[in-house]
Amino acid sequence: MDEPLFGGASRREVMIERFANAFIGTAASATLAAGLVQGVRRGEPLHALLGLCCALFAAVEVRLVNWYRRGDLEPYFKHVIFALAAAIALLCIVANMYYFARA
Repeated sequence: MDEPLFGGASRREVMIERFANAFIGTAASATLAAGLVQGVRRGEPLHALLGLCCALFAAVEVRLVNWYRRGDLEPYFKHVIFALAAAIALLCIVANMYYFARA
């Protein structure tokens, strides 16, 4: 098996990456489910489309984290990955507010 390009990851980094993957995956899945439910309930298919967009962005994030963990990405991509995770979390929060806070 090939060694990672930039050395091994510390235990702390692996735990942070796993937590980020789990949090973003859970938030995007919940947003997708809420979008589907609200889309069917209110008859607005755009809710489901917004939930699908959140889930697809989360899939890209998970893939980037996996590439980073294997050593295929350079170390400065860590900041890009965390910024993307924050943007996805914000997108999920705004989408859920849009679903449930509308009168």
